[in-house]
Amino acid sequence: MSLELYVSDRLESALTIQYERIKDRRVRETFVRKLEQSLEKLLVESIDWDLKQPTDAQLNYATLVAKQLGIPLPSEAQQYRFHTAMFLETYATQARASANASDRLSSSTSEQK
Repeated sequence: MSLELYVSDRLESALTIQYERIKDRRVRETFVRKLEQSLEKLLVESIDWDLKQPTDAQLNYATLVAKQLGIPLPSEAQQYRFHTAMFLETYATQARASANASDRLSSSTSEQK
């Protein structure tokens, strides 16, 4: 994949100098490692919301819902925020209803004793 990006003249000039420096393998390895880390963070922040990883809270809640209902959490819901949101929209109400029914059952059982 290739993308053409605009950079300022000043940055382009600095990159030209940096390019000359990275001919030295040690400098190149350090620069590439730093660039990979920075670019990864930037790309993660730049992609559309639905393609991002689910938040920890979303994933924890979806895992709890799946466990309560005895169903597997789809792999897509573990990877993408959109699929996690759709899973929760589909099943969270059922899980709450199931939990409420269990609470009512254990309350009435406790009261009978």
